[in-house]
Amino acid sequence: MDVELTAAIRQAFPALPDEDVEAFAAVARLETVPPGTILCHEGRVEDTFYIVVAGRAEVIKQVDSESHRVLAQPGPGEFFGEIALVQQSTRTATVRAAELTTVLAIDRATFEQVLERSPRMAVQIIRQVTSRLRDADQQAIAELRRKNIELARAYAELKEQQRLRSEFLTTVAHELRTPLTTVMGYLHFLRSGALGAEQQAAVLETVSRNVETVVHLVNNILFLQELEIISPEFQTAALGDVVLRAVQHMRERAAEGGVRLQVDIDPTLPPLRLDPAGMERALVALIENAIKFTPDGGDVRIEAFVAGGQAGVRVSDPGVGIPPEELENIFEPFTRVERSQDRLFGGLGLGLPIARQVVQRHGGRIDVESRVGEGSTFTIILPLL
Repeated sequence: MDVELTAAIRQAFPALPDEDVEAFAAVARLETVPPGTILCHEGRVEDTFYIVVAGRAEVIKQVDSESHRVLAQPGPGEFFGEIALVQQSTRTATVRAAELTTVLAIDRATFEQVLERSPRMAVQIIRQVTSRLRDADQQAIAELRRKNIELARAYAELKEQQRLRSEFLTTVAHELRTPLTTVMGYLHFLRSGALGAEQQAAVLETVSRNVETVVHLVNNILFLQELEIISPEFQTAALGDVVLRAVQHMRERAAEGGVRLQVDIDPTLPPLRLDPAGMERALVALIENAIKFTPDGGDVRIEAFVAGGQAGVRVSDPGVGIPPEELENIFEPFTRVERSQDRLFGGLGLGLPIARQVVQRHGGRIDVESRVGEGSTFTIILPLL
């Protein structure tokens, strides 16, 4: 008798004496199948029991129409399809050969004939099979619990996404309505001819400023979406120059809010591999954020430095600060501070997510330190060439 075959039977049913092992092996058939061969079909009524002699199989549970989960990988001496020996019911999982696999196969009718001749074998095998079924049931229960937890988590995430989407649409509507309504109102007065030359110039300036606000909001929405599909254009560039362009871009906004921008660029800062346009966008977002939360007359400090084998930009403000429990969420899209004490803040909550994604595409990170009522410091850390 094949030593490998009897060893597999003994491993599957260790309590069987030698004569029962021989009787079992005598009526079973030996099959060698190539990888991918399906031995048990989930949902079908089948009557064959298998013991793995050599190779490896996979027990697969269909999760939905497009995905499945591997529950177990029985190897030599392990068995599957045991439900066929005790009752006529559908398979609860699919089993296929994961590699060239040799199995010992026996159908229920033949097995029952053997058991009739040897009640002692029947007791031992049914005991082992019953134990295996209990284990399978416990595994199924654990799998169902895990799946329920996953479904509950997915449902909670879906509800959160729906809430954020609803909040985003509402916020967009309000953020766009104010400047657009202002534009429409002034255009009405311009068309009516009720404004003099000096008034027209002032009105056109206001219209232009509100249109710029709308364009800025829309551009931020589009840019955040495009970050996932458009590759950055990296080149060797001076980080200090990018910082100065970002500062210059925000000087007028700072002046409107009575905020001063203080800039300090380390002259030893070496050239870096940058996407200049993207990095400028990230810096503008951080500076704009700092300006928004800085009280009138306050200073926003922007520093470009090199230290510890890394380059960086630090943007500090003396603003309202961020509560500790909110720090981990500030880089999520549409997360924003609406009000602090008697101050109301606008915006869609897109600036910080844009900054983080840009910096991460550069292989860097953004750190933040903040104290409520004292201000915040955002620090970009970038690798050197």
